[in-house]
This record gives sequence, structure tokens and C-alpha cells, in this order.
Amino acid sequence: MPKTKPIPTYEQLINKAIKRLVLTITLAISAVILVVVGAQQTVNTSHEARELMSSLHQANINDVPSFIQWNNTTTRNTKQAAFIRVSTKKTTITTATKTKQTILTSPSSKAFFARRPTHLVGALVHVRGFGFFLSYTQKDGNNTYQLWVSLRRLINSLLVLILLIIIVTLLTLAAGTWWAHQLASRLSAPTISLLHETKYTSNNPDADQPTLTVPTSPREVNDLGQAFNELLVAQNERLQHERQFISDASHELRTPIAAIRGNLSLIRRRGEAHPEVIPESLNFIDEESLRMQHLIENLLHLSRADRAKLTLTDQDLSFLLLQLGEHYQPSLSQPLKLAIDPEIHVNGNPEMLQQIVVALLDNAHKYSPADQPITLSLHATEHAVRLAVADLGEGIPDDQKTAIFQRFYRVDQSRSQAIEGSGLGLAIVQQLVTLNHAKIEVTDNHPQGSIFTLIWAK
Repeated sequence: MPKTKPIPTYEQLINKAIKRLVLTITLAISAVILVVVGAQQTVNTSHEARELMSSLHQANINDVPSFIQWNNTTTRNTKQAAFIRVSTKKTTITTATKTKQTILTSPSSKAFFARRPTHLVGALVHVRGFGFFLSYTQKDGNNTYQLWVSLRRLINSLLVLILLIIIVTLLTLAAGTWWAHQLASRLSAPTISLLHETKYTSNNPDADQPTLTVPTSPREVNDLGQAFNELLVAQNERLQHERQFISDASHELRTPIAAIRGNLSLIRRRGEAHPEVIPESLNFIDEESLRMQHLIENLLHLSRADRAKLTLTDQDLSFLLLQLGEHYQPSLSQPLKLAIDPEIHVNGNPEMLQQIVVALLDNAHKYSPADQPITLSLHATEHAVRLAVADLGEGIPDDQKTAIFQRFYRVDQSRSQAIEGSGLGLAIVQQLVTLNHAKIEVTDNHPQGSIFTLIWAK
């Protein structure tokens, strides 16, 4: 199996980046210093050699005494070692200047002039065994002046400078590595702490998760921790809702199943001796099985609504509500009033829109007196389209206006068995409203009752 490359840690990434930065800055500064100092020293050496050549040219050297006089007065200030050769009609005079001493026709001069120089670039030449020189030649009548200025001192200075740069670079890199390690440890400490808490939190995904202790800095880690805590809170709420949903669904299903089994047991025990109990028990079984069927269908609707993804199209909501009111009126015991503005369009799914309105009308029908009207209205403002179903029933307390959209929730628990339904209708409505990119709110009606309003923002 191929070895997987280990994933670098936050500290390693910071450490590596800072070391690269420190090394790059140090090398860049060192290179600039080396170039500037080297160029300046080269210019100074070249300038000194030219001045020496100019002095040699102006000396009118014709013999050894005049050469010695010039050499004693001129080369004593020369910083670089040099070889000089003056050719006249009478003789050729050579000298080598080394540390302010003048040697005429010295062995080193003879050995130097015996070697053939290798020309490199411009005045730069290389003489085997002696090193690099700046070479200048000038003729004046019968005299030929030749000057070779050694670059050994310049090269030695540059080598010393390079050595110092290497030492400084190594020291800087060592100090930078230590500083990078300290900085990386300090920066990664909040992230590592948050990671450890996250691992502890995720050990038991089925249990309620405690919120994390969020570092105050840096801000990015603090924002990450806050976002993770919000996610944990949402997960805890979801877990609680799922547990409550399972408990409520089990309870709602247990009741009709117990009733069905009780009546079947009654038929077995007393059916032969008392056949008159059979029709009554069968009717009861039929009612309870139908109730259980409706509950299961609602659960399926709710599950599908949770996962549904649909494409919304332009709908004539005014026409849809007029048709729906006309067809749904005969099934209501209350009078249905319509207050629908014409030509109001929204983006939505027609089947879901119809299911929402029918569920709201059915809810108003269940909780309203038979002699009180139900109002279905549709109006458009500058900023929104508002669809409302208003009843004159008992109303909903303010502290329960949000809870009624929870699954299996009933405002009056004591009447939950008396009023037909499973407590899932409004939960399904809220899911369908969200899928149609709208929102739903509940307000009080006057003088009594409730108003369910769907709002599409323009």
C-alpha cells in the first residue's frame, strides 16, 4: 500500500512559513549588502588603479632612478598589491608593490611577468598562481606603461563578508526558528483546545451535547467556536424534537392499536354468546383503524415535506383561492367569506398551496363554532403578498403561538381526543410554507379567534 503523506499541523505550517520568511529576508538583505559592498570596493580598486596608471603616465620615466623616485612617492599609498612594468628604449623596469615596499626586478616580479595572463572581462585578467588582477596598458611615445593591480585583498574582504553573512544567516535562522515555534504554539493553542473539546463533545452523538468553552482570541477561532456552539444547540434541539416525535407518534399509535385489540378480544370472548356486540365492535375497529391510517399518512406527508425539493412556478393565487373556496364551502359547517383581490401572483407549487389552504380551513373548522364565519382573504401590498385564514374560535394563547407548529402539539390537551386529528396538520403546513419560500405567522382575531397569515415578500 502506498504511504499516505502525513497532514501537517497548524503549528508546523506556521513554523515552516515563518522560517521561510526569515530566511528569505535575511538572504535578500545579505545579497544586497554583498552586491553593494562588492561593487563599491571594485569601483574603489578600479579608481585607485586608474589614478596609479595616470600618475605613471605623467612621470616621464626614462631610466631606473626616475622610476625609483616615482615609485617611492606614489606607490606608498597603494592599498592593493600591484605589478608595474615600464618599457623604454633603454631598458625594461619592473616592480612589485606589496605592503608599501618596492622591489625592483624581484623574483616575484620575474615569476609574474613570466606567466601569460588570461583575459576574462574588460580589464579583468587571471594569472595562474597569482590570482585575479585589473590590467591596464598605455603607450606614450617611446614608453609603454603596464599596470596589474591585484584583487586579492578585495576578494578576501568579500570572502570575510560572505562568511559573516553565513554566520548571521544561521544565527537569524536559529532565532527565527525558535521565535516561529513560540509564535506557532501560541497561535495554535486556542485551536488545539477547541479541537480537544470538540472530540470530547462528539463521543456520544445520541446524547445532548454540551456547548464548548470558546477562546476569546483570536477572533477567527472565537467565531468558529461560536458557530460550532450554535450548531450544537441546533443539534440538541433536533434530538429533543426527534425524541419527542417518536414518543408522541408511539403514543398516538398505541391508543388505536389498544382499542382495536380490546374490541377483537371482546369479540372472541363474547361474540358467540352475545352476537349483538360484534357490529358495534367492528364499527369501533373501523374508526380506530381509519384514525391510525390518517395518522400514518400525515407522518408520511411530513417526512416527504422534510426531504422535498421542488421547482416553483408562477401561480395565479387569486384564481386558485376562488376555486378552492367554491369547492370547499359545502364541507364546512361554518359560512366561508372570501375577500380576494384579483390578479395576484406568487411563485409556488399549486398542489402544496392547495394543501396549505385546505389544512388551515380544516383547522379553523375544527376549532370554530358552527354559527361563526371563517374568512379567507388575499391582499397585495407594496412589499408583500398576504394570504390569511381568520376564525372566531377560542383563540390561541400568546405563549403557544409558536408551539402549535410542533408535531403532535395541541393547544387544549384535554380536548385532543374529542377533536378529530393527529396534531400534525400545522407542522406539515409550516414545512410546505417554507418550501414555497413564504413564512407563516399567527395573530389574534377580534373580537376573538385567530388569524393564520402566509406572507410572500416581494
